Amino acid sequence: MTNTTNGHPPAPARTSLFRAAPLPEPPDVPSSWPDRASRLKDQASALNTLIREDLSRGRALVFLLCAALVTLVAGLVPAMVIDAADSEPDNSTDVAVAVVLGVVMLAVLAVPALFVLRAFRKRSTKRFELLTKWAAVDRSHDSDFPTRYGTRGYPHGRFFYGAVVLALVLILGAALLSDLSDPTALGLLPSLVVAGLFSWGPVRKYAQRYSWSEHERVIRARARRRELHRTHLAQSTASGSPTTYLAGTRIHPILLYAALFGPAVIVTLVFVVARPKNALGLVLAGLVALAILVIGLPKVLLMRRRERAELDSATSSLASAFTNGTMTHPVRYGLGESDSRTAVTSTASSWDHGPSRTGVLAVDSGVLRLRGMDGATLDLPITDVQGAVYFSSGVAWVPASVDVLLRSGEAIEFRSPAARAITDALVGNGVPVTTA
Repeated sequence: MTNTTNGHPPAPARTSLFRAAPLPEPPDVPSSWPDRASRLKDQASALNTLIREDLSRGRALVFLLCAALVTLVAGLVPAMVIDAADSEPDNSTDVAVAVVLGVVMLAVLAVPALFVLRAFRKRSTKRFELLTKWAAVDRSHDSDFPTRYGTRGYPHGRFFYGAVVLALVLILGAALLSDLSDPTALGLLPSLVVAGLFSWGPVRKYAQRYSWSEHERVIRARARRRELHRTHLAQSTASGSPTTYLAGTRIHPILLYAALFGPAVIVTLVFVVARPKNALGLVLAGLVALAILVIGLPKVLLMRRRERAELDSATSSLASAFTNGTMTHPVRYGLGESDSRTAVTSTASSWDHGPSRTGVLAVDSGVLRLRGMDGATLDLPITDVQGAVYFSSGVAWVPASVDVLLRSGEAIEFRSPAARAITDALVGNGVPVTTA
């Protein structure tokens, strides 16, 4: 089977102003391309086409026009009916005319606009599905990913535009609900509800897009990090002085939790100073601060206990798989991207891909032996290991990790409270270890 996009020209342009250009075909398996250069070229072309349409200003303008039209109709129809009912008592004719006119406006203006918006939504869903598939075709260290959905911790500008409109809608809605005596003003509530729903759409969409694009960049950054470490280890080995650094600082849970709890304390103190006589407010502020402490601290402790219980269970269950006297270390593996489209070239790749599982690692007689709770087994000769990288988590309840780099180009990352012991065992078998 070959990819339907290989060897084909780009998708044809739209034939009219009212017909969108066809979307790229879904990608096939990475091995369907004749070489990696053509695969990267097709991936970049497809992603650029999809993202360009996803961020099209023309489509955004049509969305705004249709949303404004539906919002306007949702506000005018109740306003006309209320105005006709209040103009002259017992005048049912004016009310009937207003209702008929409202139905006509809904049928002629609102319904077609809703059909257009529905078509936009269906195409947006299909477009995002293609984006995720094409992004997963190649995630190597030299596979670039577009940054048009946001950079430096901020999503696309349309996210903030929608958020501003949503905030204004909430403020106006609260202002209208505060005065229930004016029926004319209450007639605007349907319009505000519709406007809020339409403004929530871009907020949710671009938050999802930004989260996805950041996730894709993290995957590629992980591949680049491994490539840099491979180069560093190769240079260190060639110079005859491989380095081993096992230093690292960790934040104690109490200090970290105090930092998280600090804002609640500050807010409570400010409230006490600003409103010293508001007893109810003081009680509520104190209860909120206490809830953060009471709920948060047990949750942190539960996370630590659950992690240790799973690792201890793996150690006791898999102890019989090793010879007596072998030093075993509990590990959590499968920390990489869980992607069913990734071609597994050996069993080492499956150990690095998700989901996260528990197992046991041992370095015995020049062999790196791995046993998983799911029944997976892997024996790697130490000569196949190019080096290892030690990562300190920096947080006490998250164990450190060891990224084992193989000469085949693959890698397996293990997270374990015995990470230092694992690096010591690797160093004792001649494996260069460095610290990130």
